[in-house]
Amino acid sequence: MGLNMNVKMRKLGSARLQLLAVEALRGLRRFMGGREVIELLVREGLRVTQVDLSRYVNGSVLPSPERSLEILRALARANALGLALQRRLTIDERGVVNIAAVAHDMAVLGLAAARAYTELEDVEVDKVLTAAVNGVPLGTLMAHALGAGLCVARQDQDASAESYIEVRYFAPDPPRYAHLYLPSFALSRGDRVLIVDDLLRSGRTLRALSELTSLGGAKVVAVLSLLAMGEDWRSAVPRTASKVIVGLEVKGPQRAQGGL
Repeated sequence: MGLNMNVKMRKLGSARLQLLAVEALRGLRRFMGGREVIELLVREGLRVTQVDLSRYVNGSVLPSPERSLEILRALARANALGLALQRRLTIDERGVVNIAAVAHDMAVLGLAAARAYTELEDVEVDKVLTAAVNGVPLGTLMAHALGAGLCVARQDQDASAESYIEVRYFAPDPPRYAHLYLPSFALSRGDRVLIVDDLLRSGRTLRALSELTSLGGAKVVAVLSLLAMGEDWRSAVPRTASKVIVGLEVKGPQRAQGGL
């Protein structure tokens, strides 16, 4: 299957790769029927029978490591994460998108982890950096899927670390200066960092996380978000990021509830 696949499988471990594929299929089944899942895979050049899909989803049979990688790649090409988000998102009469519910939906997060694994096959990631609170579930699954360390920036300091890296930025709603703190030990010089957030909108959080990465002597190599709104966030993407992965871009004047 190629040197890159072999190296990646050794790093992740065959069993974890198989479970990642199973969780992705199981998550997708939350949002569409079995026949629709099979049709999606067939469109991407992968034939899976109804019996095989049922066994995979139920956990009675695990796909082989090679088959698992084929499944993950097919789901990534089809943007299964985006399809699930389209069916999971709700927008109320005020135009508010309930991002908080999506950010804690394990089916969505499983699809996001599968997407990250496939999209970042050629990108080495040492640490996954996110901001509390909504980014933590997503960041945790990303770190697990990629075999990387997890770093969480918070808006306050606690006694868990003796020293912190700090970034201050302006938050307009309500107008105030906000802070993000990251324990000094979280990043090592030369670390390759994936920044993860549930929502990209203004770019302020992304810019602050990028600055924390630089202050820690590390480098942002990729950015991943479940959702993106508008275009303002694009200017905050670090030049060092070779990949930007967004599950779903939401157009129009919607507002996000619970996003940073």
